[in-house]
Amino acid sequence: MRLGITFAAMAATLAAVPLLHTLFDGAGWWRPAVLAVVAVAVAGAAARAARLPGWADPAVQAAAALCLLTALLAPPGTAWLGFVPSPAALAALRGLAGEGWGAILANPTPVPTGAGLMLVVALCLTLLALLVDLLAVTLYAAALTGPVLLAVLFVPLTVDQGGVGWRAFACAAGGYLLLLAVDGWERIAPWGTADPVGTPRWSRAGLRARLAALGGGARHLGGGAGIAAAALAVALLLPHAVPGLTEGAVYALAGGQRSGAQTVITTHPLVSLRRDLTSPTDRQVLEYRTSAARPEYLRVHVLDVFDGQSWTMSAVQAARRNRVADGDLPEPPGVDEDGGGTTAVTTEVAVPGTAARFDFLPLPYAARRVEVAGEWYVDPATLMVFSTQGEAAGLTYRVRSAVPDPDPAELGAARFSTVSTVDRGYLEVPDSVDPRVGELTRSIVSGAATPHARAVALQEWFTGGRFAYSLRPPAVPEGVDPLVDFLFDSRIGYCEQFAAAMALMARQAGVPARVAVGYTSGTRTADGRWVVTERNAHAWPELYFEGAGWLRFEPTPATAAGQPSATTPAYAVPADPGAAADEGGTEEERRPEAEPEPSAAAEPGPEDAATAEPAEPATGGATGSGAGWWVLVAVAALLPVLLAAPALARLARSRLRWARAGTPSARARAAWRELRADVLDSRLGWDPAETPRAAARRLAAQVGLADPARAALLRIASAEESARYAPVPEVPEDLAADSAAVRAALVAARSRRVRLRALLLPVLR
Repeated sequence: MRLGITFAAMAATLAAVPLLHTLFDGAGWWRPAVLAVVAVAVAGAAARAARLPGWADPAVQAAAALCLLTALLAPPGTAWLGFVPSPAALAALRGLAGEGWGAILANPTPVPTGAGLMLVVALCLTLLALLVDLLAVTLYAAALTGPVLLAVLFVPLTVDQGGVGWRAFACAAGGYLLLLAVDGWERIAPWGTADPVGTPRWSRAGLRARLAALGGGARHLGGGAGIAAAALAVALLLPHAVPGLTEGAVYALAGGQRSGAQTVITTHPLVSLRRDLTSPTDRQVLEYRTSAARPEYLRVHVLDVFDGQSWTMSAVQAARRNRVADGDLPEPPGVDEDGGGTTAVTTEVAVPGTAARFDFLPLPYAARRVEVAGEWYVDPATLMVFSTQGEAAGLTYRVRSAVPDPDPAELGAARFSTVSTVDRGYLEVPDSVDPRVGELTRSIVSGAATPHARAVALQEWFTGGRFAYSLRPPAVPEGVDPLVDFLFDSRIGYCEQFAAAMALMARQAGVPARVAVGYTSGTRTADGRWVVTERNAHAWPELYFEGAGWLRFEPTPATAAGQPSATTPAYAVPADPGAAADEGGTEEERRPEAEPEPSAAAEPGPEDAATAEPAEPATGGATGSGAGWWVLVAVAALLPVLLAAPALARLARSRLRWARAGTPSARARAAWRELRADVLDSRLGWDPAETPRAAARRLAAQVGLADPARAALLRIASAEESARYAPVPEVPEDLAADSAAVRAALVAARSRRVRLRALLLPVLR
């Protein structure tokens, strides 16, 4: 049966799952995948116990995983017996997989978690588990699973600047080395286990022979563990000792050569933006001194290509002609040399050595001269300054900029010239954009006679109180365009959504536009320095006006409820605020045209999908062969075990936690951890920054707990605070009873669906 190597292959596959943790936003993306991997292992063991032909093992394993995913993710009523795939269930799963793949392509990492994403991840890891099992168990080639598992490592290295943490790497490497060790054990264990001729199996001599064999196997396993530990230590420590192997070196090596110029590949700027804005540490990014009384934003990247789903940056090339040799940069595009409209500003920037990797320099637009050490290049179209080898961390550089300062009256009176030096690509709008967005744009700018008036009208429409700012906007329903959802339905987002939407609508209004990503001005200190932190990360639209060039606009709410450090340029403030956001008619007249009922609203979202009736009822049946009945029998025997495994593991974890709680502090910690798990199971949210007492009060108000459960909850919170801070903790003896009372109250307050999910897929921590 080879049970040891079967479950070692399962463990090696599961050990690779943490490598994908940084790619997804939200909890639970891994659960169907993990259960599918377990199903592959258990089905493989069952198939080998039944002595099926070796070629049938992968088929049985794939069928078991498919049945499990059907039970977990297919709409109710579409599968035979609730888990056997029917044509209707398979059609629903295909649609769900298509939605998940679309979400992956449309969103930068971390990708929001949804049912479609869960299915795609589960299918990919099921294929991985099948390949690992085939190589290690069926083909006796465990070493060849290395390249297969290595493929998982390349996914985060390719799409996420954060790369892979050492813990995730160590876990994956440890799983692979465990597989090799178990494989070696099974290969040599039979060598010394034969009983001496004529010696009874359980005689003293027979037992001595078996103990000797076990000792040899243990020495083999210990030697393998030592080699594994040494190899793992070298893999983790070597990058810190050898220059060029740290952090983003993979990205630098990925660049190709084109006509003597190196193509630069960098992380998607919106990924870095989201990571900075949600950083719990809010570390300092840089500091600077400037001659400007009101400093401009520090721009890092420019996204100039919109594909209908997201904004991306055109490739920049480190050609010799673009090298920043003497410090001077090209003329900013579109600026009338005789028209003035700029202010000379000098800025000296210092980037700490501990800052994140900067291969693009943060600069105020439009930089005219940069004095910086190292080899840097400039993109003439955008004036981005970048490097292929160096980075700005630890550097101090000096920038002289010509900051745009056009006369608002002259800018407002100018009309967009059709004879423009700007690339017409800045006006491109894909045909795939929902027509309602264009209708909304036309209604907003209907009363604006000039390009500047249209730009101000769009800006005022976003900042006029119609939208809410949030770093954690609601998830976009499955199958709904994120842009349409932001503009017509949720109207909740942060600077990325505001900047991207206004830039697209500006193009529809005939104004060339792109999206810039960087940092706001930051905070001024008492000694005149300006300090920029991760929370100052920002995105904004840049719009082009012939004679004035590229100008910054600010559609993100610049309030305490939005991006507090955002500022609106003087030229973007309308002379008559009451009329600037004229959208053509009154609100009642405007909304039917501007915001028609989305046709996608009738489509089921992720919550409705689980309760919706199938589009077509399943008809007919299936008559299986003998092998088909074996599949049904195996799945029927396996499914209850798989469904009960998380609940049993959670119960065992809880029992063990209370059994070990022999001291007052341990009892308090056990009760608090049980409360955290119960709250997460109830989908109520858990904030580690809250104090125990604040968390208890919030939960009591949020759930509406009755007095007995509320009192039990407060006792648990008080015990946790006492265990944390009191020299001699005062902890009640019956905290286990309080924990059970609170759990029962939380369960009673939640919906049946949440209770079922908590029972089948509890939080195992």
